[in-house]
Amino acid sequence: MKLYYEDILVAEVLVNHSITIEEVLNLIDFDKNKFIEEQGFEDIDHNDFKLIG
Repeated sequence: MKLYYEDILVAEVLVNHSITIEEVLNLIDFDKNKFIEEQGFEDIDHNDFKLIG
């Protein structure tokens, strides 16, 4: 599965069951502040994450 924020690929994970966006973020130890800084955002909206796969 691929996790995107808007059109930015955040991570790819391989799972054998259904998984939520929150579970993927926890699995990859997502650092919100680091992501915001790297992308030059002021903040992020968790509704803009999507899982494809």
